[in-house]
Amino acid sequence: MGWRPLLSHIKVLLMLCLLGFPGPSPRAQELDSNQVKAAYLFNFLKHITWPDEQDKSGYVIAVYDDAAFYRILNSSLSHRKVKGKDISVILLENPQRQSVQDLLYIPAHQNADVPRLTTLFRRTSTLVITDESEFKHDVMINLRSNQETSAISFEVNKSNIVYEGLSMSAELLLFGGSELDIATLYRETELAMQKTRQRELSLNKKIRAQQQALASSQKKLTELDLKLKQRTAALARQEQELNALKGDIAEKLQGLKDKELELTGIVELLDGAEKELLAQQDAVVAQELANQKMAAKIEENKEILLQQQVHIDRQLAQLEQQQQELLNRNEIIDEQQTYLMITTVLVLLAISISALVVLLFIKNKKTTRALTATLHNLKDTQEQLIQSEKLASLGTLTAGIAHEINTPLGIAVTSTSMGMESTQAIRQQFSTGKLTKAKMEKYFNSIEQSSKMNTQALERVIDLLNNFKQVAADQVVGEAREINLSRYIDEVMSTLFAEMKKHRVQYRFSGEQDIRITTIPGAFAQVLTNLVTNSIRHGFEQKASGTILIRLETLAHGAVRLVYQDDGHGMSQEVQNNIYEPFFTTKRNKGGTGLGMNIVYNIISKNLAGEITVSSAPEQGATFTITLPQRVPGQE
Repeated sequence: MGWRPLLSHIKVLLMLCLLGFPGPSPRAQELDSNQVKAAYLFNFLKHITWPDEQDKSGYVIAVYDDAAFYRILNSSLSHRKVKGKDISVILLENPQRQSVQDLLYIPAHQNADVPRLTTLFRRTSTLVITDESEFKHDVMINLRSNQETSAISFEVNKSNIVYEGLSMSAELLLFGGSELDIATLYRETELAMQKTRQRELSLNKKIRAQQQALASSQKKLTELDLKLKQRTAALARQEQELNALKGDIAEKLQGLKDKELELTGIVELLDGAEKELLAQQDAVVAQELANQKMAAKIEENKEILLQQQVHIDRQLAQLEQQQQELLNRNEIIDEQQTYLMITTVLVLLAISISALVVLLFIKNKKTTRALTATLHNLKDTQEQLIQSEKLASLGTLTAGIAHEINTPLGIAVTSTSMGMESTQAIRQQFSTGKLTKAKMEKYFNSIEQSSKMNTQALERVIDLLNNFKQVAADQVVGEAREINLSRYIDEVMSTLFAEMKKHRVQYRFSGEQDIRITTIPGAFAQVLTNLVTNSIRHGFEQKASGTILIRLETLAHGAVRLVYQDDGHGMSQEVQNNIYEPFFTTKRNKGGTGLGMNIVYNIISKNLAGEITVSSAPEQGATFTITLPQRVPGQE
């Protein structure tokens, strides 16, 4: 056996040891190749560092179009952890750029798609693992199988890994790098050790010099410490004497303060008593003058009272006669007042009822006019708010599409520039007569690769623009038509991908794929946009990341159930009871209008003839269940 197969066996055994697999044994040779590949993928997660790794809740491994390997990988790694985080394995059948994965595995039977997939996921921090790939320019880590020895090794393209913003450990390069990479790594290690030795010698010299200086300083410090202890003892004695003097002074000051307080109280009492005595003297003088005036008035009134007594006796006799006459008249008047009171009450009651009826009629007429005007204003306001929400949705959609178009356009511009540079170089070589067949073939391969990248990028731009035109047209026109609901959801969510990526929100879809209904796509798109916006603003506020799940299923009579779920902060029961009320919001002082979910409820119940329910709990996310008919009424 040559040294290359031996090196491959050693690499595989080292990788398996790192993963915790048992050492060499007769059964180790029977280890299935797929299990070895699974062990490699697990170890790649350990030795690769992602730029936002501290914010990840787990690692996602995507297997492209290989169900058998997906099952093996899922059973092997789904229960394990790496760097303290969970591992989830997904089967990727229709790759999209908005797919969320940390590691993408491309099996050997799909090698033709390697250039397209590496271009699709470029600058997304995705580690691409290929199997037996011949596209050396595109791969990051490529698994290789030796048919003679049945050993599996791997190749590392460090430049592509660094270009994606990933970093790899030296152990991974040692196990899977080329001979040149390993030699470079050893050379760098040797140079680092030489620098470390030189630095150690320099530090030892400095340490000896510092030890000598430290010994001299220690001697001086001992002398200073002795003097300091003597001075400290003297200061302690002086401090004791000073404390004794301070105690005496404090006692004397406290005695003076107590006497001063006593004198102040006595002075205040004397001032009060003096003021009270002066007031009493003034009152006595005033009372004496009043008594003298009262005695003079009493003498005058006595004479007047005698004259009045005589006059009163005469009047009493006259009053007795008049009283008898009044008694007789009062009996007659009482009877007349009774009849008059009854008549007056009846007349007043009739007049009051008539006036009340007239006032109520006038007030009702005014109220009716005011309510009619208010109803018209509310309808106009509602239409304006719905239009504003549509425009806001279109603005979010436009911003997302613009952000998504920038990436494929940048790829197209880069590939075009590379083609131009290659063309200029080949032209210069042709002019100087240095053009060879090998350089020409390399130029053709480069131009073909650039053209393929350019075509794929521009096709992505065309798809995004088609989605944007369809969703934007539905938002403006508002007419009913038949749609594939799952495909239309993907189109709407693709326009919101930039906003979700900005807030680190992942989107996943499950359920039936081919569900066709006749509905109003523009209204449905606005409902989905408002739900996603509500999750980002409220559910995922101050969260490092989040996940949105959408599930579709068919009900009886052709109806469709859409379940929208997020893992955000959730809602209390009070918020759930008022979520569809207009102007109800938990962000009153932060720009919230409280109309988003009210508009969603009105669109679903009125425009789409459906139903919506919500279930949630604090810190347990929110789930909205929407039921839509097979065909909106009036579209038969």
